[in-house]
Amino acid sequence: MRTISADSTYRLRSQVSVPKLLECGEVSHWWCTHIAETMPTAIVSSAQTAATLEPAPIAGIMDITAETEFGNLPLRDFLTHPQGGARAIVVVKNGQIVAETYPDLRPEQSHLWASCAKPMAGLLIEHLIEAGQIDETKGIGTYIPALRDTDWSDVTVRDVMDMTPGMDCEENDQTRADPSSNAIRAFLAEFGVPHNGKVETLLEVLQSSKRVSTAGEKFEYGSPCTQVLVYLAEAVSGLPWAELFRQTVWTHVAAEGPLQVHQSPDGVALAHGLVSSRLRDMARFGMLFTPSWRMISSKQVVSAATLARIQCGTRDKAFFLKGYDGPVFTDRFGDDSMLGNARQWDCIWPDGDFYKGGFMDQGLYVSPGRDLVIAYFSTTPNMQMTRYLRPIATSDLLA
Repeated sequence: MRTISADSTYRLRSQVSVPKLLECGEVSHWWCTHIAETMPTAIVSSAQTAATLEPAPIAGIMDITAETEFGNLPLRDFLTHPQGGARAIVVVKNGQIVAETYPDLRPEQSHLWASCAKPMAGLLIEHLIEAGQIDETKGIGTYIPALRDTDWSDVTVRDVMDMTPGMDCEENDQTRADPSSNAIRAFLAEFGVPHNGKVETLLEVLQSSKRVSTAGEKFEYGSPCTQVLVYLAEAVSGLPWAELFRQTVWTHVAAEGPLQVHQSPDGVALAHGLVSSRLRDMARFGMLFTPSWRMISSKQVVSAATLARIQCGTRDKAFFLKGYDGPVFTDRFGDDSMLGNARQWDCIWPDGDFYKGGFMDQGLYVSPGRDLVIAYFSTTPNMQMTRYLRPIATSDLLA
């Protein structure tokens, strides 16, 4: 990874903006590893001594092939392709690192998780459900006074968890191209950028959201849904989201470095995606959902009940494919065998594996049955690394 000069750093920092980040270009590439220099950030530390993930390399993993827009390539060639955008990947099997490489990142650098962070928000809600503090069949307005007199009020917690609120907050090509869409207004609010001459708060954007269809009808991917879960966790617990996550999850994880939770100008944790850490620590989060949690955590923070709700929580395939993003995910994988989405995870397969992807192609793939986690960082709009996930997971090399 090349070193960036002081002049280039000042230039790139000065250009950080929502439109520039959506370009997935030079500014995005710099920002993904320097977000804490541009946004308020909560530093979430662990109380544990870092647990070493021992290397147990399996060379054949890098020879696994997939059909990409650059042709049918072995993973090693894709990772070094000049247009591939790959920055780092790690594969952890039975708590050991069987493959790892950093073509465009230093191992100790923190990098954007993007939407791979959404299951973090979902996990806190799972804890509150299991503590009896949230009934997922009740409406959001039951718990969040600020959304009680809005169209969010009657949307159930379950429908928000599954991203099917029937609200005008869906992210798709049309809404991302519309500067007045709630999806874009939410992003502007997160960066303190005016919309029509006024700087809005994220809560104000959510309060103005309107119902456009019946909740529960289709998969409607949208980061504002996850931010509703942030407000929900804070309203029920009385704690700032980052502190609740520290107490509930991260303090138990034997991480190599701190978790960075980036915030809006008014201090809202942007847990839908603006979270950063080292790659191995993102993999450790994934390991919490596998039998190897014992190797990296002082306690079990993902219960069997939580895991069952994820693996068995999909609705029917028609629900998944009726929205915008279901077909996007089947195309992204070159595979339509997934059952659907659930509980802030994008895809769940019949074998119990699940996946979460993020903007500019970040990825977290978890296979509890195989005791396997694949995590990677990229800076590209192509979203092609996903093509390797199922071939790696189902390879005889990892049986």
